[in-house]
Amino acid sequence: EKEKFWRWCGIIGSIAMVLMCQSRAGLVAMLFVSPAVYFISRLNNPVLWMTGGVGMAAASIAFTNLMELADITITEFKQARAGSSRVRAALARIAIQRWRDEAPVWGHGVVERGPHLVEFMPIGSHHSWYGLLFVKGIVGFFALFIPMVVTLIVLFIQAQRCATSRAGLCCILILIMFSFGENLEILAYLFWPALVIIGAAFRNDIVGKSFNAKNV
Repeated sequence: EKEKFWRWCGIIGSIAMVLMCQSRAGLVAMLFVSPAVYFISRLNNPVLWMTGGVGMAAASIAFTNLMELADITITEFKQARAGSSRVRAALARIAIQRWRDEAPVWGHGVVERGPHLVEFMPIGSHHSWYGLLFVKGIVGFFALFIPMVVTLIVLFIQAQRCATSRAGLCCILILIMFSFGENLEILAYLFWPALVIIGAAFRNDIVGKSFNAKNV
């Protein structure tokens, strides 16, 4: 968005939605995706590499403390909604076991209601990858995995020169993060604008402009 007013309205609205719905994946994405894309899109900048080298040296000194902090953060993150974490873990175990033992190639074809242990939640409903393995097998798993990886690599390269690709890179990173906590298939009605942005980044004129700028 080129208009600063509407850009800030969008940013403030997004932050408000994440905080109000208390989405853990949303909080992680809000804190890490934008800084990550900022640095990824400037990998050809020597200043970034020098700054990063100094930062890594400083971080290595405090490595033990940082690991303890990460441990505490992960524990608190899981305890924020302990019941949800327990159900998700049980659903994952059931999905993997039944996929491996019953239908490894094509999956079961349909979603099945889980047992009382997971409060009757559908198996694979809280994780895109486990859900794909259970319902569509290894074939369905790679049908999503390969396009996601290719999209990530292409946008990673284009983001060095193209603002549209940087926006698309943000979108694909958020989708990847949410794929480990939600079923993307049933949330398509929410994130379809992200797919539009990713599609715009793959337009021929955008790709050509990006690579021509890089070659110059």
